[in-house]
Amino acid sequence: MMNKEKRFHSHYRWIFWIIVGICGCLLMVSPGKNLKAEAVTVTVQDSEEEAATETVQSSGQEGTVSDWVKTTSKATGDGDSIYIAGNPDKFPVEYYNSDTRCYEGILPELLKQIGEKTGLRFTYIQAVKNDERTRLARNGQVELISGYGADRNFVNELKLRTSPVILKWSESGEAEEVYLVFTVIAGEDQIQMIENSLAEISGSELAKMTVSRWMTEERSKIPTWTWIAVAVVFILLIAFLFIILGKLKEYKQEAERDERFDLLTGIGNKYYFVQCFEKYISDQKRALYSLIYIGFQIEKVNKYYGESEAENQLKYAAKELMVSTSDINLVARLSGGGFAVVRAAQSEEEAGEWTKEVLHRLNRYGEKSGKDFHPNFYAGIYMLRRDDIDCATVLNNAARGYHYAVSRGTPYEFSNASLLNSEKEKMQLKKGVFEAIEKGEFKMFLQPIIDRRKQNIIGAESLSRWEHPTKGMLHPGKYIEIMEEEASISNLDFFIFEMACRQLEEWKQEGKNLFLSCNFTRMTIAQEDFAEELEKIAGRYEFDYSNLVIEITEDVMEKNKEMAFDNISRCKALGFKIALDDIGSGYTSFSDLRDYPIDIVKIDRSILNSAVTEQGIALLGGLIILVHSLKMMVLCEGVETQQQFELLSQLNCDYVQGYYFYRPLPKGEICRILDEEDLRAVRGKTGR
Repeated sequence: MMNKEKRFHSHYRWIFWIIVGICGCLLMVSPGKNLKAEAVTVTVQDSEEEAATETVQSSGQEGTVSDWVKTTSKATGDGDSIYIAGNPDKFPVEYYNSDTRCYEGILPELLKQIGEKTGLRFTYIQAVKNDERTRLARNGQVELISGYGADRNFVNELKLRTSPVILKWSESGEAEEVYLVFTVIAGEDQIQMIENSLAEISGSELAKMTVSRWMTEERSKIPTWTWIAVAVVFILLIAFLFIILGKLKEYKQEAERDERFDLLTGIGNKYYFVQCFEKYISDQKRALYSLIYIGFQIEKVNKYYGESEAENQLKYAAKELMVSTSDINLVARLSGGGFAVVRAAQSEEEAGEWTKEVLHRLNRYGEKSGKDFHPNFYAGIYMLRRDDIDCATVLNNAARGYHYAVSRGTPYEFSNASLLNSEKEKMQLKKGVFEAIEKGEFKMFLQPIIDRRKQNIIGAESLSRWEHPTKGMLHPGKYIEIMEEEASISNLDFFIFEMACRQLEEWKQEGKNLFLSCNFTRMTIAQEDFAEELEKIAGRYEFDYSNLVIEITEDVMEKNKEMAFDNISRCKALGFKIALDDIGSGYTSFSDLRDYPIDIVKIDRSILNSAVTEQGIALLGGLIILVHSLKMMVLCEGVETQQQFELLSQLNCDYVQGYYFYRPLPKGEICRILDEEDLRAVRGKTGR
């Protein structure tokens, strides 16, 4: 819209100024002060001497007598009238017309209107030759003087009160203010009535008076060609104004269309969607509709395939959605790679079937366009309720289902009450997660690791728990994903690592030779300064670095191989031990076991749980043998029964961990258990 307006102005501005210039030239060549008092007629009438009253005629026309404004040659007379000293030579604002023996101009017309509004009558004192305002004001013979062209020093000297500026008049390029000056004999009531009336007179009325003054020239003295030229210019100006209005109307219509439709795809945008939703989806029928948020991860497409490919995919999606919906459905592109569809659906099953079919068509983009490209469209479905009045809210509800589907890798998800409540809780947790570490709300829990042969505690895995001020103790599943999304997970990883270092220092001082393992997310391990940060934190405490185990997960090595290998190697060089966590969950290859400097392999609980058949037991036993052959120790997680522990003993597993022995416990509780173990050991040696 703005660009079109600029082009419009550049095309037509010069025409406008040419017309204005012609009008100005015609006004300049017109006679200046030979006037007929048609717009404002001032009657010369003395209330005490009838001979002073005169009817003026000029060019065969009789002047109109005003009951509110008159001119007299005496400074005494009507006691009900307000006497004024005017400027006799300030055309067209105020001047004395010797032919009519009256003051005429914009100010007399203004005083006439004030009189009609208030009932006040005004009498100008005739100026004989020169400007008599200063003398009459000093002598106290008048209540008012006009301020146009007045001596400001005189006004300031007598400390006279002035009205607000009525208008400004420019002569020879210098603007002068037009106002009224109240002398010392003016009554406060009169002043107040005049000022109130001035405030009620609009700028348009003043403009009409000004134009009226110019149009009262004696037409007989203006050449005929001038009137013809003025008429032509006037017609051109009117035509030009119609052109302007027509163009502006076109631009407005185009702007409204641009505002309501997506320029890339040609379908409605979010503004259009909201308007139609509020206008056409009535309260009675709203529960018969479903709102489907459909989209793809446009950021990934932009990154790996380019913006042009993303635009092609958007156009394809818009076309397919329009084909898949009827005229009574509402379709729009919202933002990014997201679209919204409102369509009638009697049940979740019906909405789900339609969504599944549409997603299938959208995901065939690569096949239909002949490209080796397979997009992934997802959807969130929200079944509208009668009380769903706010469009922004229902759009957000459907979008939550879409994002949940993306996170799970499922084609679509319903935004039901359970999901929305979960998302609501997630949003609430987001607000407090940033300050939780600083406030000391995160606590370190420890889950003991047992030596399978001696069946005693030889170490523990350090875990985090969030002691939320209102929700109580929260497990990692409630906040880890949030912290990853908000890029604050590394702060928690390093915080727990430092608490582990502090605990190892305490155990060393107590003479306990135990180890602690710390988990790190792939986001943290991917940092270039990961090893330096660990070295800096550990350097604050005194303990044996070999008692601190850095746990890495399989997905770290899969998705960040080079950085993971570099950071793990540097940690190993510092003296820390390395544990590969959750082996068997899907990513690790035998080459990883060969290449990485690993000390301990933690077998995932899924491998142990599947060891209920000959094949499952053979897989578990073979994995333990393989790890031992690589000179690594084996720790099996998820031991929950005596049968599982006995099986691991038969298979020669080194360490075990699970609820069969201990759940994750607060640090203080673990320290109490360790003290009891030490006491039992002492008693066993002494025979007590």
